[in-house]
Amino acid sequence: MKETCWRVFGASVAGKSHLDKGIPCQDAHAHVKVGASLVAVVCDGAGSARHSELGAQFVATTLAQALAHELRQGASIQDLHDGALACAMAQVRGGLEALADNHGAVLDDYATTVVGVVMGASVGLFFHLGDGVGVAQLDDGGEVISLPANGEYANETWFLSGERWPDQLRLLPIPRCVRGLVLMSDGCMPFAMSKHNASLYAPFMGAVQNYLSCMDDIVLGEEALAHTLLDPRTHQITGDDKTLLIALRA
Repeated sequence: MKETCWRVFGASVAGKSHLDKGIPCQDAHAHVKVGASLVAVVCDGAGSARHSELGAQFVATTLAQALAHELRQGASIQDLHDGALACAMAQVRGGLEALADNHGAVLDDYATTVVGVVMGASVGLFFHLGDGVGVAQLDDGGEVISLPANGEYANETWFLSGERWPDQLRLLPIPRCVRGLVLMSDGCMPFAMSKHNASLYAPFMGAVQNYLSCMDDIVLGEEALAHTLLDPRTHQITGDDKTLLIALRA
């Protein structure tokens, strides 16, 4: 399988409200490269759930690995769209339920949203449950945006732990080659997305991506990204935890 040079930078940091209370970051992210393909996942644990940070970490890591396994077994993007992705998510949910049982908890204690992407050499697929945003930056300059979906009431969203998660799972094809992919939790949206989530907010995202594109050291790039997300100026915009994952294709 031909190797494509994906350079992936990700950071998850606690928001001001959690920093002030000494609460750990309840966001998580993970990615796996499989030849010319990339799997990436961002999860945002529910603030009301007792072990949401563990749920976010488990789902992000396990789901990225499960989808990478599907690709290694020969699954295509179409196969994932037609059911393989939902099956993988169901298996991960089952693992999360077993984790809860082993710790004397319930599934809702590990509630988390999911926004992710599987990108092949020329086509891809967003998968989305709840809030957060996914953006594919096409080679021709356009964008494919997977928008958040929330519940009927303010601050309500959908979680993998919910019984109706298959009905709330949304899939959005990426029909052409991309030069970059961006996943973010809702804590980043006020300063990383433009008005009405119509596009990436160029003054912020352009500067960040230009800087990262010049970084040879991924670790240093991720440290710089985390430092940016922890900038006190972001605290004036949002108190939420923040996750930003940026994948650049060479």
